[in-house]
Amino acid sequence: MTVEALKCFREDGGVFPIGAKARFEVSGSDRVRYLNGQLTRNVEKLKSGVAAPACLLTAKGKLCAHVFLWVEATSIILETEASLLEDVEARLGRYIIADDVMVQACPVEEAGFHVFGHEAPLGTLSIERLGVRGYDVGTPPPDIPIAPLEAIEVLRIERCIPRWGSELDGSSLVQEARLEDTSVDFDKGCYVGQEVVSRLRSVGRVNRLLTAFTATLVSTADVRPTLRVDSPDGPVAGTLTSIAPRFGLAQTAALGYVSRQFENVTQFLVTDSAGHLLGTAEKRATSIP
Repeated sequence: MTVEALKCFREDGGVFPIGAKARFEVSGSDRVRYLNGQLTRNVEKLKSGVAAPACLLTAKGKLCAHVFLWVEATSIILETEASLLEDVEARLGRYIIADDVMVQACPVEEAGFHVFGHEAPLGTLSIERLGVRGYDVGTPPPDIPIAPLEAIEVLRIERCIPRWGSELDGSSLVQEARLEDTSVDFDKGCYVGQEVVSRLRSVGRVNRLLTAFTATLVSTADVRPTLRVDSPDGPVAGTLTSIAPRFGLAQTAALGYVSRQFENVTQFLVTDSAGHLLGTAEKRATSIP
């Protein structure tokens, strides 16, 4: 992978294998009302052929899963990480009492390919898996280049897209991970965890915030997250959670969480758990390059 090839994928798009996903088919006459009470998005406003991101939360506002959902003829499909199949199945079933709702877990399997940077043709599922327009297909189009997974990881990190197991886990709050703009409808009815999400929006603030960095490290060969980011004055400011070398460039794209008490600091030192200096990191805008 060259810098030029990465630039082409960044500007012109490409295609990559989605990998294994857990999917649930939610059916029954109460499916819309029920899911509206479970998810942060207004399920009533789902558009046919368009997937919407949403959060599934605990009653304390902590993340159970980040999901995509879309409408099919007689059901709603909910997709999340394969590793969360059992947890999400249990979470969805917990609040079904007298509802006409059935939640059927589909077999975990490879979900086909995702084309990014291109408009969805008629009859395909429009979905933004990489922060830009895109769609899913069963086989990759012959006229669109296949992007290696290391390039996809760079683009994900550059675009500040959190991933389960790196930036997201069961302790994450919606606003910490900057999911409120893409995955929450604040004008909908009640849902599990809404009180915490709404309170943080109106009168509170999270203690840490997902942050994009451009890092210059001594070596990325042996560097593995989680690394510390320290303020120039010494105190630990946060951690790096994802790192992706930019193929031949000295600078590295990185994501991490920084304490809000350092929100006005732009330059940080990167250290390991023992405090050894590994390089520097500079905050950058979280918008898509």
